[in-house]
Amino acid sequence: MTVHLAADVLVVGAGPAGAIAAAELARHGLRAVLAGQDDGRADHDLVLSGAALRGLASVGALEEAGARVVDAVELRLGPGDGHVLPEAVSAVCGRRRLLDGLRRTAVTAGATWLPGTVSDPVREEGVWHASTGGTTVSARHLVLATGAPPTGTSHATGLLCARPYSGVDLTTSIVLALPAPRTIDPAERPTCVWAVPGGTAGTCTIGASRLGPADPDELLQTALTVLAGGDPRFAAAVPTGPAVTGALNSGFSPERSVQDGRLLVGDAAGLVNPFTGEGLSYAVQSAVLAARAIAGHPGDAAAAGRAYTRRLSATFVGYFETATHAARRYHLAWRVLVATAGDERPVSAKVRRAVLTPEGFSGLTAADLMPLPAADVALLGPFLLACDEVAVRAVRAEWPFIARLLIAGEQAPHQRLRPAVPFFAALLAGGNPPDATMATLAAAIELATLGALAFLGPMPSRAAPGRRVDWAVASTVLAGDFLLAQASRLVAASAPEVSWSFADWLGELAALRAARIDPAGRSRAGEVFAALLEFPSRIGAQLGGASPETVGALRSFGGHSGHAFLHAEEVLALRGERTRLDVTLPAMLAGRLSAIPDDLPGITGGLLAGDPGARSEAMDLAATGCEDAHRAALAALRNVTHPVSARILRSFVATLCAPCAPPSAAGPAGTAPADRPDPSAPVS
Repeated sequence: MTVHLAADVLVVGAGPAGAIAAAELARHGLRAVLAGQDDGRADHDLVLSGAALRGLASVGALEEAGARVVDAVELRLGPGDGHVLPEAVSAVCGRRRLLDGLRRTAVTAGATWLPGTVSDPVREEGVWHASTGGTTVSARHLVLATGAPPTGTSHATGLLCARPYSGVDLTTSIVLALPAPRTIDPAERPTCVWAVPGGTAGTCTIGASRLGPADPDELLQTALTVLAGGDPRFAAAVPTGPAVTGALNSGFSPERSVQDGRLLVGDAAGLVNPFTGEGLSYAVQSAVLAARAIAGHPGDAAAAGRAYTRRLSATFVGYFETATHAARRYHLAWRVLVATAGDERPVSAKVRRAVLTPEGFSGLTAADLMPLPAADVALLGPFLLACDEVAVRAVRAEWPFIARLLIAGEQAPHQRLRPAVPFFAALLAGGNPPDATMATLAAAIELATLGALAFLGPMPSRAAPGRRVDWAVASTVLAGDFLLAQASRLVAASAPEVSWSFADWLGELAALRAARIDPAGRSRAGEVFAALLEFPSRIGAQLGGASPETVGALRSFGGHSGHAFLHAEEVLALRGERTRLDVTLPAMLAGRLSAIPDDLPGITGGLLAGDPGARSEAMDLAATGCEDAHRAALAALRNVTHPVSARILRSFVATLCAPCAPPSAAGPAGTAPADRPDPSAPVS
């Protein structure tokens, strides 16, 4: 006897992506059916990135996954020592426990799970029909989470392999290895090797991926050889279970993720990094995005598909173009990564994340959110979105990883700390609604800011003499010059009347950078960051028609905000926390990105690490400097009479100074620093 089941959404594929989509749909009150069979793969351990952890938390499945936090991700590039990636946030969990836990989460949320083989869904008069076992399901929406793209879909393909091993003392870190190119062929495709600690002592899972044809046995042997060659811990590895293999489906594009009314998620959408083979994070994120798109349009499948495409575009802009470009130019990408593996300049850290880790980005500065009233968000949000569109369009084709950096992050981009915020508020200070065309100038300012940051921080070691390319310096110069050129082009096209002022600003930044080279001089770090925020505040006020008194006040506000930002960075670094620019304390000192040496001559990273008294003194200096700059910025705002402009700017500087606030500090927007969000907080 056939049972008929009516649902709002049919999710085909009961892996991680399908189970999360069903759970999220049920959480939104939709009738979701999760249908699919177990793939029968053997159990092994998986990596959960920060993005995956946030996605699991957002559907209430983090505890079910049984994630084990890992202290560090170690990057190995050919022979030689590894480099810890401080920007990577990771955990490990067993694949079987994750799947079982996600399915339980979906059922607990209210979804129906139908295990078994599913017939090809057929659409009749806007309703999908499919059967599994003795049940026929009808639904308006269809989500495909089958792990493979639909027949006829063109995706770049490769191979993934993983196998459990014993005899390896790997307990506190994940190893990510990118072996040197095997041939001189510049079109050689990449191989990526990884090892993750197991749930019991002395065990681990070793895996590898390769874009293009590959033999599973040869690929796993390559993985063992690469790991053992750089780390003696892997020399005694012994297989303890069968190898697990699967296709690597990359070639993601938002436009191909909705096909004939079907929403494709995870591997089915080609959401696998072709450079590293990582796909779980994208499966989690895309499943949540698909479910929320459907929940926003439960009665209109076409509108849900359009919303899903937009959400994918915003979330993964530049990411897969970056990975695909790197995969197609493995020789070049590998050399650049080798040259910059230990480089702690802000942009270098962000490049590594763009190519190697699925962490998501926090934009030019930080993941902190400004507390703003809904009315202010409604006013500011469209302007910042327009700014993003212009900036991304300017760089995406040639430097896709930069496009990724420019997107303000996964949560509330309209409330992020970014130079366009004081520019917008300063435009508003003149009393008139900002002209939408000014978003192009805001984009130019943000591109120039990132270009300036590319040249800040410790310089890499001088290359050995001879006819060699210094890839670290070359990539920095190329990226920085490209950003500044694109910024200048946008200014000339959209606001030629400020071209001279813009050129003066770039000249000032160049002069400040040049002055910092003298090791006997002051760091000038405070002046650099003051200049970065002074210009958008000042030029915005001038273009908005503000009075001379208001222009002067906003110029002062921007300068003090830059000093506040620098001192807040110092506080974070002294605490040993991740800074907003991804720079560690030793790198801040070596790269003259700190004002501490100006006040404590002779201070070094080693002294601060080994002398609690010196560290306490440095912390007091940084915290006091941040508080003083905060007060001075607020004092400048007394001459800004427009209430919305002043409110946005107060919130902006308060959030800049949040790391220096007492833990209990709280209050309405603009009166106290905002709390820094938990990295495991749900995605929005």
